[in-house]
Amino acid sequence: MTKISAKNNKILLFFIFISFILAANYTLYRIPIAVPVPSGAVIGSILDFMIVIPLLAYFFIIRKRYSLKYMGIVILAAYGAASMIIPNEHLSQYSFLPYIVFLSEGLLILVELFILYKIISKLPRLIRNYRSISKQDSLFQLHVRRTVKNHLPNHRLITVFLSELSMFYYSLFAWRKKVNIQNGRSYTYHKKTSVNAVYIMLIHATVIESIGFHYFLHQWNEMASYILLFLNLYAILYFLAEIHAIRLTPFVLTKDCLLLQSGFSRSMELPLENIKEIKYYDGPEKLNKKELSNLFDARVIDFFQEKPQFEINLKEHQVVNFAYGMQKEVKRIILNVDDPEDFYQAIQQRIGMDETVSE
Repeated sequence: MTKISAKNNKILLFFIFISFILAANYTLYRIPIAVPVPSGAVIGSILDFMIVIPLLAYFFIIRKRYSLKYMGIVILAAYGAASMIIPNEHLSQYSFLPYIVFLSEGLLILVELFILYKIISKLPRLIRNYRSISKQDSLFQLHVRRTVKNHLPNHRLITVFLSELSMFYYSLFAWRKKVNIQNGRSYTYHKKTSVNAVYIMLIHATVIESIGFHYFLHQWNEMASYILLFLNLYAILYFLAEIHAIRLTPFVLTKDCLLLQSGFSRSMELPLENIKEIKYYDGPEKLNKKELSNLFDARVIDFFQEKPQFEINLKEHQVVNFAYGMQKEVKRIILNVDDPEDFYQAIQQRIGMDETVSE
């Protein structure tokens, strides 16, 4: 609880500082305190947006948690905010700013290209290892992660790259793929939900927003309109990846492991020996923050989220992998499956077999 509270306090402080910076700069240019606005004040505003805000984001949120790639998003967002708050007659005096933004983004892209080079240099070995692991089933992301783990260092940028690779694979190249699980028993978890309808609705809303906001923003600020368009296209690919990953990655029970991949953005490889018990869920329908901090909710999103069917308690903490290299240690899992009784009996049987062998 202390770590969680400290993290929340840092995020709260970050937003307080950001709100103060935005309010102060907005007041400077919208309320005629000093007319004309001194050039020194404009330089101070530019430093606020291009240096102070990215540094605050790094020290309060990104450092030790997320990839440095997120700094690129922060810099783009800060530049977009600057272009919306600082009037163009002042901002246009510093025509070098877009080049600084592009340079910083270019440096981050170069780092990614270096990671890509390291992957490509070992590509033949990676492909051979991937083929030997995959056995022609549809668990693409799991096998790619295992392959890279065997041949490349555990670097945050590599995990970010793998997340993007998985997103592009599922969103663009998995349309005609079919579920194929040859090692273990598979259990779907989405057929009795409206998860596909939710993502289709989100895609529809994002397309409409892209068209409308891009048109209006383009008339006001061309750079901001293209940034928003890029983010919306990225969001559409993300939603498509979730739809196909949910379809192609059922929960899989093998002889020694339970593979829980809910879409492409959340997954766990759970050794059966770490399962303390599985039981029908009898807790509250809505969980509080304290419970969620130690819990992996493997259910997909739904218009009307049903109460979990099962709760799995673990002997020791287990790592859950999220998109872009983020992780979380949990000791409880809640989930739903389309064939609950068969799933429950199979887990119970496996746990009983493991306990018998250990004795």
